[in-house]
Amino acid sequence: MVKKIEPADINKLEFEEAMEMLNEIIQGLESGEVRLSQSVEKFEIGSELAKHCKKLLDDAELRINAIKINNVGNIVSSSELNESDQSDKN
Repeated sequence: MVKKIEPADINKLEFEEAMEMLNEIIQGLESGEVRLSQSVEKFEIGSELAKHCKKLLDDAELRINAIKINNVGNIVSSSELNESDQSDKN
């Protein structure tokens, strides 16, 4: 059973926690065992959980895309790579 969570607390959840809660909500809604008033509340919380998960995934993607490998095979941030390219041109 999904524990009660306040919308303000959703932003504090790790991705895995939020996904687990979202999956539990989906299973509860699909089972048809939830009253209409509870369904609406669970749907709202599920929507917030889904938005939070998407934001966490988008943030992770940005971080991954920022990782580059320089010409000697070292992992550097894109800003370090740009500085290295500029110094090579001078």
